[in-house]
Amino acid sequence: MTTTSGITGASSQNSVLSNRGGSFGDNPFLLLLTEQLKNQTPLEPVDNASFMNQMASYSSMQQQQDLNKNMLALLDYQGLLARMQGLSQGSALLGKEVAYTDAQGADTKGIVESVYVAEDGEVKLKLADGPEVSLRDIHSISTAQPQA
Repeated sequence: MTTTSGITGASSQNSVLSNRGGSFGDNPFLLLLTEQLKNQTPLEPVDNASFMNQMASYSSMQQQQDLNKNMLALLDYQGLLARMQGLSQGSALLGKEVAYTDAQGADTKGIVESVYVAEDGEVKLKLADGPEVSLRDIHSISTAQPQA
């Protein structure tokens, strides 16, 4: 009976399956492939189809990781565009009188003093008399009447 050493031996400095680093680049795959070749049994060598299968799987995994990274960047950019659009829409309300329904259910009016994006990504309006109102709570807009 033949015994083989594992690919995660304690003496190995570049352990293939270690949890250090966190990235899976080309080197770990080549190390794994080399270890497979070293530890195969002479009577039943690993065939070329198996190696090609592994290479295809690895290539597919790399492409998926790249796609995921690009999708996250796209989603981040889309979120930025949505916030900018909300700020642009809200800035058109500066100095205008808006009507909204407050927490008690009463219709209330106020003059928009500033516009900002809250931590949750929602566009909020700061009114001159103090309250902060979500842009989605506004149900009418009018030109502010000058104070007498």
